[in-house]
Amino acid sequence: MTMGLISSIMRRISDPLIGPGATAGELALGWAAAIAAGLAQCAWIIIASPSWSAVQMIIAAVLAIDIGGGVVVNATSSARHWWHRPGQGLPQHMMFFAAHIHPFIIAWLWPSFGWIGAAATYLTMLAMAIAVVTSPARLARPLAFGLGAVGIVMGTTVLRMPVGLEWLAACYFMKLVMAHAVRD
Repeated sequence: MTMGLISSIMRRISDPLIGPGATAGELALGWAAAIAAGLAQCAWIIIASPSWSAVQMIIAAVLAIDIGGGVVVNATSSARHWWHRPGQGLPQHMMFFAAHIHPFIIAWLWPSFGWIGAAATYLTMLAMAIAVVTSPARLARPLAFGLGAVGIVMGTTVLRMPVGLEWLAACYFMKLVMAHAVRD
């Protein structure tokens, strides 16, 4: 494959996720973060030799790719311009946030996490994201970081993710509350 073809394929995949017009640097950072997060999760699986099923291993890697890349991608200017463009109101943002059902997938595949923990993580993210999206523009970023810090503390102390997925709640709040919900 030529570099032009690879670039074209990557752009077709990236444009609807990041937003049209992402710079080469934004694309490189987003894809590098996604790949690195996926590889880190796979390395943990190999090193720790968990008794996870093949489905759990695959889902853990996919979640790492999605969330690891999403933390970076959602923080780019291109993504913020795309997702916060005119006409993108609270209903469109809510659809984006609501689609991130990751905690329920974890509860389904790792029953030790539980449905209450999943609901608490998900509903906390939704409430925080709505607060940031509807806040005055000058307060959105500091509010997102403050709420994100609370989410990270909650995610690492109260809402105990399964072993090997301890990172998930913290990065979930970073991706959605601290990165995506903040507009330029």
